[in-house]
Amino acid sequence: MDNKKTFGMFVLQRRRELGMTQKEFASRLFVTESAVSKWERGLSYPDITLLQNICAVLEVSEHELLSGSEDTRQRDSHRLAERYIKLCRRTRLSQYIFYGGILLICALVNLSTAGRLDWFFIVLFSVLLCASLTLIPNLCVMNSLWEQRAPLLSLAGFTVSLELLLLSCCLYVGGSWFGLAGVAVLFGLSLFCLPFLLRSPLLPEKFCRCKLSIYLAVETVMLLLLLLVCSFYTGGSWFILTACALLFGLGLFFLPVFLRQLPLPQSLASRKFTLYAGLETALLLLLLLVSCIHTGGSWFLLAAAAVLLGLGLVLLPPVLRQLKLPGFWGRNLLLLYFSLESLLLVLVVILSTAAGGGAQAEDYLVNLLVSLIPMSLPWGVMLCLRYLPAIRTLRFSAACGCTALWLWVWPILMDAALAPVYGWHDGINNYTLATPFVNALPWGPWAWYAGLILVFAAAALVLLSLGLSRHFKSE
Repeated sequence: MDNKKTFGMFVLQRRRELGMTQKEFASRLFVTESAVSKWERGLSYPDITLLQNICAVLEVSEHELLSGSEDTRQRDSHRLAERYIKLCRRTRLSQYIFYGGILLICALVNLSTAGRLDWFFIVLFSVLLCASLTLIPNLCVMNSLWEQRAPLLSLAGFTVSLELLLLSCCLYVGGSWFGLAGVAVLFGLSLFCLPFLLRSPLLPEKFCRCKLSIYLAVETVMLLLLLLVCSFYTGGSWFILTACALLFGLGLFFLPVFLRQLPLPQSLASRKFTLYAGLETALLLLLLLVSCIHTGGSWFLLAAAAVLLGLGLVLLPPVLRQLKLPGFWGRNLLLLYFSLESLLLVLVVILSTAAGGGAQAEDYLVNLLVSLIPMSLPWGVMLCLRYLPAIRTLRFSAACGCTALWLWVWPILMDAALAPVYGWHDGINNYTLATPFVNALPWGPWAWYAGLILVFAAAALVLLSLGLSRHFKSE
């Protein structure tokens, strides 16, 4: 009952505030005076279909009518909104007058002094530059669709106006620097403005997960474009070399981001490190090739082989694990690793020998032997540890024995390879250590070397005895 009385008192109060009688109020709603009287006395509610018409006649909202009180907060918000709209209109009008007046005065002065429009275009684009920051956001308020794109439209207008301003200044002074200045401005603006644009809700969903990749890619392209324009202006031929160096350097830091954010096929998603290593190696080889061509040299093949050898020492193990090779090589990745590195070493030796000029067949042979003799140690240890058909202790014993034997024999092999060709067997540079224990006294020059051989030999014997004891116990 109280709700009906509250509703009736509110209708009565609003009717009297508007200066309407019950008869006028009833006639505008197409109901009888008695029905209105019952509403105001709290005896009944109006039909629900009349609510909208009652709100229109009493100039209230539905919330106010149903609650029986004025919604002052909503009225204040409406009033503030109306004031804001009026303020925007006045601001736009004042800007029209201000900017238009500046352009009109400058056009008349330019025509009267020069007889044509020349520096007026500098003023025109300057005014457009200011208007893009002040007038465009105000205009976007007039349309809800434009209002969401106000920052983008304002930035686009600012960029276009700034480029036109630079062009007009360049033409006015008779210069040729617009291309360089225009690209530099675009690069600088994109550095600071692109992150805010990528945070816009208008960005498509498929790009939301790779914003950083988009930013880095755009900035890389802009930087390459800036370098290209600089190359044209300086008349140099350094752009390709600089671009390759830039792509290689930036790829070291940017490629992990790209490979993490960009959607890759399943076959490649599980091999991201292989992709990273392959792409960076390809960029490095391209940089070496361009550098070789730029300097007019012929050292690319040697440098490429040396780079592949060095990088392969570190990168090949994880790359081979990710490739998941089938068949024999898939079960023998360590053997494949050693084989590839040995082939690259042989290639480096051959190319370095050929680069010296005037090399004979014996020079190739000696250099190969000098390179392969040290390689025999890791090969022997690997074969003992990986492929010897025995228990682990015996494998380690064989590896230690192989190391001790190599330490004993390799000076003899080096001496046999070098002495006949270079004549280094002169008593000073003597590689022959077939009996190193002759000078193995505590004060002898080869005491440390003999001690090293003894350590590996003793370790081989100890491990051999342990392995044989375990073998016989298991039987």
